[in-house]
Amino acid sequence: IRIMEKQFVSHRPPLYVEWWYFHFAASNGSAINLVLHETDIFGLQDRPYLSLSILLPGRSPRYFRCELDRIMVSGGRSLLDGKLGLISDEDDRIIIDVRPSDECHFSAEMIKLAGPIAIENGYIYRNEATGQASHWVIRVPHAVFTATLRLGDELIRLEGTAYHDHQWGDFLIQDYVSDWVWGHFSNEQIAFTFFQILAQNGKFISRLALVSEEGRFTGTVLNTNYLDTLISIQSPHNFADFLSIGFLFNQVDVRFKVSPSQLMRSRLNEQHHRVQASYLRWATQASLDGACGPHGLYGISEYIRIRPTAYGSHYQSKHYQHHFRHSDSSHLAHRSAL
Repeated sequence: IRIMEKQFVSHRPPLYVEWWYFHFAASNGSAINLVLHETDIFGLQDRPYLSLSILLPGRSPRYFRCELDRIMVSGGRSLLDGKLGLISDEDDRIIIDVRPSDECHFSAEMIKLAGPIAIENGYIYRNEATGQASHWVIRVPHAVFTATLRLGDELIRLEGTAYHDHQWGDFLIQDYVSDWVWGHFSNEQIAFTFFQILAQNGKFISRLALVSEEGRFTGTVLNTNYLDTLISIQSPHNFADFLSIGFLFNQVDVRFKVSPSQLMRSRLNEQHHRVQASYLRWATQASLDGACGPHGLYGISEYIRIRPTAYGSHYQSKHYQHHFRHSDSSHLAHRSAL
């Protein structure tokens, strides 16, 4: 995977997106997201930056962002090394020490419990005619962590499970995505990651990975009501209910709840070049039942909605619902990846 990342990342074309994503889910319900951006999600800002989202139980979410002089990737090891902190990827752990502002200092050690995963050779989407592609690899699908978080004069100690992935490509997401959902849930024994995209051509792209002490399973077929539910809602940030994901012919079922009180980030109807986009990220808990036994899991999930600005809100609420429901891929249990 490191060779693959270096091969693609070392030749950046003018249109390019890239970020490294870390999340930390603590057993007390706290959640932290750290994202190292080479670009923003739409490839419109090419100045590197670091973002840190924090949700502590009973408190309002906090968000910190700081621009970086550079992101240094040397053999896939050192992701950040400078005045704002250090992110070092070692063989068995990742060391993080970042100060995105004078008010905030986050220091963590991730102990890796499983090796990296590249489903479908790391491709999410590929245009055979142009060679453009979007890539996603799970660098650390399962980890435990200990951390300290300083907010002002308050020092908070955290421990729980963690996750790390890397996404990049020269196919901008606004050029092929209409909706996507993603999530990761884990405890010390098991970790589950899923990703599903409704592409603008009406096709579905699905990815899943299940990692435990007994081994790992990866696949490209999901049975879920996640996209069906959120795509039909005009205000998904107000949604409050349970969602479910089934796989292995529904032998395994993951169920979790999202609600406004669980939102870590809520960016609604932002206007970008040619598109309007919304992004939601929830901290949540899940139950996993089935062939691998019952488990209570902690984690994070997100939803992204992208619409062409030329059509406005009527297009969002009517056209996409119709397109979704009448697509030839509407039978979720039989969807296959592109």
